[in-house]
Amino acid sequence: MQASFENARTDQTSFRKYIKAEFSKIRESVAEPTIEDQDFLPAPDLVFNDALFLMETLFASGIPTPDIRWTKDGILNFKWHLEDGVVMLEVYGDGLVVYNVTRDDERPDEISFTLTDTASLQDCLTKLNRLFK
Repeated sequence: MQASFENARTDQTSFRKYIKAEFSKIRESVAEPTIEDQDFLPAPDLVFNDALFLMETLFASGIPTPDIRWTKDGILNFKWHLEDGVVMLEVYGDGLVVYNVTRDDERPDEISFTLTDTASLQDCLTKLNRLFK
C-alpha cells in the first residue's frame, strides 16, 4: 500500500496524470485488501481528492515528491526522509492535514490545518521549502 514517486514529470498536466494513475493503484490495493490486510479501512474518494490537490500544490511549489502510503486508520501519509529526520503530511479526507517534522536534535514541529485555510497551507509550504533547499 505504498507508492514511491519520482520527480521526472516536468509539466503540471503530465504530473497530474501520473499522480492520478499512482493514486488509482493505491486505491485498488486498499479497495480489495488481501487476507493479511483485512484491518485496512476502505479508501474514501475525499482522501484522494484532497491528496491530489496537495500533490499539485507541492509540485507547483517545487517541493520533492514524497513517498505515499495508505494507513490502517484510513489516512494517506506523505513522507520525506531527511538526513537528520523525517517529514510527514497526513491527509484525512475531510480537508484536514497534519504536518509533522521530527529531527534528531530538535523538538518535533507539528501543525494541523485545513486545505481551505490558505494562510496555514502557505506556512506549511514555506516550511517544506526551507527543508528542501
